[in-house]
Amino acid sequence: MKMNKNTIELKNIHSMSEMNFYIPDYQRGYRWSAPEAMQMLNDFKEFCKRKKDEGEFYCLQPIVVKKKSWTKAENNQTATVDGYEVIDGQQRLTTLYILLKCVEQVREILYDMFDMYSIKYETRLEFDSQQFLENINHPTEDANSFIDFYYMKTVYEAMVDWMQKNKEYRNKIVDALLGQDIDDATGIDKANNIRVIWYEVTDEEKATSIDIFTRLNIGKIPLTNAELIKALLLRRGNFSTSEASMRQLQISTEWNQIEQRLQDDSFWYFLCRSSWPFKYDNRIEFVFDLMKSRDLDSEFYFTFNAFNKQLEELSCNPVCTTEQAKIEYIWQEVKHTFQTLEEWYEDRTLYHYIGFLIEYGADINELMKKSKEMNKTNFLTDYIKGNKLKGLMKGIKLSDLNYGDKEVKQVLLLFNILTVLQSNKSDMRFPFSKYKKEKWDIEHISSQTDKRINDDSQRLEWIHDMFEFLVGSTEEDISAYVDNLKKEIQKIESKEKDKNIAKSKVDSKKEELILINRIAVLHSNSQREKINDTEFDECFDAVQKYYGEDKLEDKDNIRNLTLLDAQTNRGYGNAFFPIKRKWIISNDSQGIFVPIATKNVFLKYYTRKGSNLMVWDKTDAEDYVTAMEQTLREYLK
Repeated sequence: MKMNKNTIELKNIHSMSEMNFYIPDYQRGYRWSAPEAMQMLNDFKEFCKRKKDEGEFYCLQPIVVKKKSWTKAENNQTATVDGYEVIDGQQRLTTLYILLKCVEQVREILYDMFDMYSIKYETRLEFDSQQFLENINHPTEDANSFIDFYYMKTVYEAMVDWMQKNKEYRNKIVDALLGQDIDDATGIDKANNIRVIWYEVTDEEKATSIDIFTRLNIGKIPLTNAELIKALLLRRGNFSTSEASMRQLQISTEWNQIEQRLQDDSFWYFLCRSSWPFKYDNRIEFVFDLMKSRDLDSEFYFTFNAFNKQLEELSCNPVCTTEQAKIEYIWQEVKHTFQTLEEWYEDRTLYHYIGFLIEYGADINELMKKSKEMNKTNFLTDYIKGNKLKGLMKGIKLSDLNYGDKEVKQVLLLFNILTVLQSNKSDMRFPFSKYKKEKWDIEHISSQTDKRINDDSQRLEWIHDMFEFLVGSTEEDISAYVDNLKKEIQKIESKEKDKNIAKSKVDSKKEELILINRIAVLHSNSQREKINDTEFDECFDAVQKYYGEDKLEDKDNIRNLTLLDAQTNRGYGNAFFPIKRKWIISNDSQGIFVPIATKNVFLKYYTRKGSNLMVWDKTDAEDYVTAMEQTLREYLK
């Protein structure tokens, strides 16, 4: 396993004084435009305006470099230049250079000890970009001779114009760019300045510069916080020579074990709520973000900067007398955080309650703090159930909940989770991964009677579903089905002694026969010509009436709502109860995830008296909401 020997640190701009940079020809030329440069200046301005703590800084994205020597002609002789090949960050580095030239007069007065760094460009050697940059604040006609010169000059002129309009911030921005206040004892920079993440690739790095450049620039994949933190913690200089390889290997192995565990979707989606705003290439970064409380307002490298700052502050901790001690301290915090999450996952009861709370925005750090302060029983009973869950459900009255209320999905999810916990199958778990990945949402059990289907493609889908449900998948099935219905009618008429019962059964079968003929005609016509509006609406109303979809009132109430996936709810969004029931049973028989309460609804599990399995009526709806109230009563008080 390759150890990380790369160097990573935060550099202020002043520390780059007199450095030499080399831009290789595998990179494109300078292409920043005025809007991008203005955004940078406006960000610097906002940083200068706000009140800051000691040592607070503005962080630019990484500059990835590798040590390199090259030659240059000087006084008819060849001289060797020692510096850095810039693998990534050319645009930022060049723009900073232009900005420093733009404020040259102020810079030379306030920071005369700072000498400009140089940038050598390998591309298009007939044009000397380095010389053009060094003289960019002097009028020249060369700007139109080379595309790179044009962009450089455009950005310079835009920056000059910005400085004229924001004169009161010129000196402040120069201070932010070049200020430093290094503490002699700790080496910590206490200045409020602008810094870059300096990522230095060593000669031992197996990947070539071009490989690294390609990885960072094809598709614009930035270095992640996780990658930077790994480089920060595992750099060889953190460890004493005798222990370096072994301890680096141990931490690296533990790091990979954590990442592998988080790649298990059942664990990952238990932790990561649907509305979590960040996406991760490396899921361990989620743990780092939790530890440092990253939020939507945080800049991209907030978490890395927070770990870097913690390393600096540990210099004042008497326990952390060496760099390795600092790393051990931080790594133990990482492991403890992860182990707490893993313990919750392994405990079936905590898994369900905490998984639900996380989905509805519970602060994981607050949960971890309470779990440390309390014993397990009190943590579950008093805090999770008594405090968090009751607080989340406070004020909810089931009978008042309607489609569109944000509490509906919350109630339905909790109802499903508590139903799983009540199951006799002690190993059964609610699969947060399937629930979140398959995007189960709130839908009507009995269809909305006032919602018509007007789109022809959706009408075709509805016709196909009804035809397949009632008759089968082929035209030939119709004759067989109709013949069978007629035989049943004859049998009832000949054998049923009670005339009233016979008439009721026969009428029902005849109604079904009429319905099938309607669907068959509509299905046949739809294959040959445009669907007739009147024919479709009449057929729709007849099917709706036959399955009692027009009987249930107040269909937006929670008594007629459940969790359904998009496929089962069908593309036309108004599938009747028996169609949904068929799909639910089919999915469940194939082992496809169906939330337990949803399955119970369509199997009529909550209905206390026998009823037509193909109809969702008022009694079914009332029994369903009663079951919800009984299951949730502890939290609805």
